[in-house]
Amino acid sequence: MKGFNLTKTLFITLLTVIVIFTSCKKNNDDDIIPQTNSLNKKIQDLTDSVYNSYLTNNAGFPGGFAIRVIHGNETGFGHNGFGNDFSESYHFRAQSTTKSFTAAGIVLLFQRGLLKLDALVTDTIPGKKITYLPGTADYNIPYKNQITIFQLLHHTAGVYDLINHSEGEHFVDSVFNQDPDFTMTIDMMTSYISSNQLYEFEPGKSWAYSNSGFQLLAKIIERVSGKSYKEFMTDEFVNPLKLNETSFPDKGYEQTLPKPFVDSWLWVSGNSFNTTEENMSANIGEGNMITSPRDLCKFYELLLKGEAGIDISYVSNYVMNCVPASPTSSTGYGTGLFHYVNLGYGHGGDGSGISVKCYTDQTNEFTVFILTNCWNFKNGFDDMGPAMEEAMMLHNLMFKVKELVIGKY
Repeated sequence: MKGFNLTKTLFITLLTVIVIFTSCKKNNDDDIIPQTNSLNKKIQDLTDSVYNSYLTNNAGFPGGFAIRVIHGNETGFGHNGFGNDFSESYHFRAQSTTKSFTAAGIVLLFQRGLLKLDALVTDTIPGKKITYLPGTADYNIPYKNQITIFQLLHHTAGVYDLINHSEGEHFVDSVFNQDPDFTMTIDMMTSYISSNQLYEFEPGKSWAYSNSGFQLLAKIIERVSGKSYKEFMTDEFVNPLKLNETSFPDKGYEQTLPKPFVDSWLWVSGNSFNTTEENMSANIGEGNMITSPRDLCKFYELLLKGEAGIDISYVSNYVMNCVPASPTSSTGYGTGLFHYVNLGYGHGGDGSGISVKCYTDQTNEFTVFILTNCWNFKNGFDDMGPAMEEAMMLHNLMFKVKELVIGKY
């Protein structure tokens, strides 16, 4: 919904709640995985139960819930609240699950010897005469000469998270309010951070989720590969893995989704606001992807099996190499992946009504996908309670699905 930008401003609050109250441990088809009546029934029954229970305390909720599971050679899919024709091929805005693709792109370039993970962003790219990040005023971010690519991947670089601070939201809104179709660039976003000398902490001193840090990684991908971020993702992942329902819009006027698609909503004080159309050019590399339940599950499965172009040794040693996300939690963050004990590796995405989560436990050949298309602010934006309860419910649901499908683990 144009003029109603709630893209990511609440994500850090919801993420912090989940991380604090929840160890890093390492443990090809054409998506022709048969659905079985028994698994389908289990998942559909659970989805119906979740949906009906949620409506008991949230009458009028305009969204729905969907669950997709892969276990071994079987899949199960359940949904309620989307309409009868909703399927695994419906498109939705993938939000921060985009980060897993960006991180995979960095590791793929590392595997090819085209960059070094321990390099400073001010270092020269191997075989080129340019540095990983431009040496211009736009990229004069605080502590730039101390930041490594590894730190950007693991959210330990201290790069100011422009999207999740009010000044960043106001900056983006001020541009889009003047021209809703304007194409924002990574240069413009980083320039705002640089001109105001904003930062979270000194590199390596803490952990803080940073969308802006992943935009810098997207810029590095472009400078190392010589391609736009969109071209690189399409050439290296979308086409080779046959992710035919996945795309990376990067222009301001690309605000619709391919059909069929999931509408997204904000439910505020009894009113429903459609937020499906959105200018995502301010989110390149950290949240601009469009995908489907089928494609997202397929990507995480292939990635963690070493079949997404990145060798399994690199997946084990780098992609799944986690740093603590909180000193009071067992949750870890690897290279574009969260890790939760007894669940697996994956990522979530939240923005403009969409909340999506996809996690894989390759040891147990288990992948779970959960989606809702409505954020709950039934008491108004000043009451975060319903939105936080919704976020925790979705998080806990992943564990419940796993226990339902494979029993104790």
